[in-house]
Amino acid sequence: MVRKSLFIGAIFLAATLVMGEVLPDDQSDGLPDGLELYLEARVLESNGRYREAMDAYTAAVEEAPDVNEIRLAFATFLVDVGMADRAVKVLEGASDPGPEGNRITALALAQLSTRNSALLPRTETALRTAIESNQGDASLLFSLAQVLQQQGKFAEAEEIVAGLRQGRSGNPRLDILNADLLRATDRADEAVEIYASCTDRGPYAKTCQEKLIEVLIELGQPGKAGELMLGWLDDIDLDSLMRAAVLLWEGDRLELSLETVQRVLARAPDSARAQTLEAHLLSSLGRFEEATARLRRLLKKNPRDFDLMMAMAWSLSRTGNQEMGREWLNRAWDLVGDRSGSPEAIRCVTTAARLELISDNSLVAREWLVRVADVGNVGADYVQLLAETFRRDEQWRDGIAALVRIQPSLTGVAQTEAEAKEAEFRLRLGDPRGWRRLRPLLDDDQLGTVMTGLQVLQVLERWQEVEKEAAVAIDRFGENRDLIFTRAAALERLDQVEKSEALFQLLVNAEPNDANAANYLGYMWADREVRLEEALELISRAVSLDPENSAYLDSLGWVHYRLGDLVEAERWLRRAVDLGGALGDGTIYCHLGEVLLEGGNRTEARQYLVLGLDMGCEDPDHVRSLLDSSEDEKRETGP
Repeated sequence: MVRKSLFIGAIFLAATLVMGEVLPDDQSDGLPDGLELYLEARVLESNGRYREAMDAYTAAVEEAPDVNEIRLAFATFLVDVGMADRAVKVLEGASDPGPEGNRITALALAQLSTRNSALLPRTETALRTAIESNQGDASLLFSLAQVLQQQGKFAEAEEIVAGLRQGRSGNPRLDILNADLLRATDRADEAVEIYASCTDRGPYAKTCQEKLIEVLIELGQPGKAGELMLGWLDDIDLDSLMRAAVLLWEGDRLELSLETVQRVLARAPDSARAQTLEAHLLSSLGRFEEATARLRRLLKKNPRDFDLMMAMAWSLSRTGNQEMGREWLNRAWDLVGDRSGSPEAIRCVTTAARLELISDNSLVAREWLVRVADVGNVGADYVQLLAETFRRDEQWRDGIAALVRIQPSLTGVAQTEAEAKEAEFRLRLGDPRGWRRLRPLLDDDQLGTVMTGLQVLQVLERWQEVEKEAAVAIDRFGENRDLIFTRAAALERLDQVEKSEALFQLLVNAEPNDANAANYLGYMWADREVRLEEALELISRAVSLDPENSAYLDSLGWVHYRLGDLVEAERWLRRAVDLGGALGDGTIYCHLGEVLLEGGNRTEARQYLVLGLDMGCEDPDHVRSLLDSSEDEKRETGP
């Protein structure tokens, strides 16, 4: 669509001041010839009378053929109406362009090519020609680097940028282009620091902020992106606050996300979007009663809103009202079930299956999942849930049959996941076809596929094979952090503690903000009751980086327990249970039970120990001995 307003001075400056801080400004002497016709063309353009505007522009150029500003305005108009070829002819039509004319034409083409990629090859040629007669011109070089980047010619673009940056440190336009090139060449981690350095630099701050948010999302750090956004926003920008809240939610920064949503609701209490997200967050935080109350109000206004139905089903089920939860799931299915291949239908059955598995109803969970078994786009989450319904009952053969049956309709990650689960089940049965199924995953050229194969060996607790295969993968893929972490964890399980510690120390020293590595090393020390103060520092760092991670909170509680601080241990472990323990991490329950038992709260301790044992915990024999000893003590001393 044609832009409705353009100021001629702004057009001219945009073409000539490509490197604002790098070059002196080119100034226009005004438009003595053709001005009246130009102004007429602009009025006609703004009123949508494009045919008449074109005639006026044409006459203006004919009357003032050497005024490059008019040529650029006409060319811009032509690009906007889809006549890029004619735009180029207009720009190149100066009777005697000379070095300066070539320069202005090339810069103008560079500007136009940002809106029409078909102009990029011709623009590159024009820029190179202009550079030959304007040696060292930073604007031309910068524009050429941009054009090369747009065409995927990253190496040459980087070379030009490196040359321009010499002696021009702190130039935000150069910094942004440098970061863009790093991002385009799979070096997003390096780009983060550069974008972050210019988020407060005048007119470029907004651009850098947006690019920083984008790259953090690409790197799988939406929570960090959302937190940074909060530092740039005020309570007036409600749309951006909502965006930050969603990013925080996606990054499991639930408490902060809730605070942000409530900031929005304080100014816009009727915002349906904010109200819905608030209800979801309350549910995710385990505040199911509050979530249910919010959802009831929302559903009165929107009784057929699928998202609200799903949230209500989850909240009711998690408050112990499984029957009402199932009723809402059935209502949601009635709404979308006739579209069995839709994302909504798949979400409905996977949510229902997850809730039934939490209630240990594996058969009912499976009955939900088979409703969309043949649609082909079910995703890896579906495959994992289906496999879990068979794992719970140790129905390995039936599980293999089900996984084989759905594989022809799967693609991508879901296909890989199904192959991995099939391999796992066959290995559990001692079926040699298990290794034949697993081997291609471990030998794959894609690191993600190899990691999926390694996870099979981890689930089976075949730690020697995990360590060996991880070492081989490191030789193939280089010093990848995920592979090093996997090998280090396997070495720890093999009681090769010194080797494991060395690898974890390597990870932590190279990246102090790697919360996962810091937590693992700290927990390893705490569990062995060694280097407890260092363990506390590492785990505290992990919690500060991800304060709502239930595993990290569990570690923090556990290290306080090892240090003899039962009050702090109980506080952090209860928070860990509230945030994540109910979803299946039995170790958190067992840790809390042991702390409560040590503090003399025997009745509640036994409840948590039994729950944790049922859910699966790290050391079931130890938990059983605690239960036996507490029962013996009960018989001796009474309740």
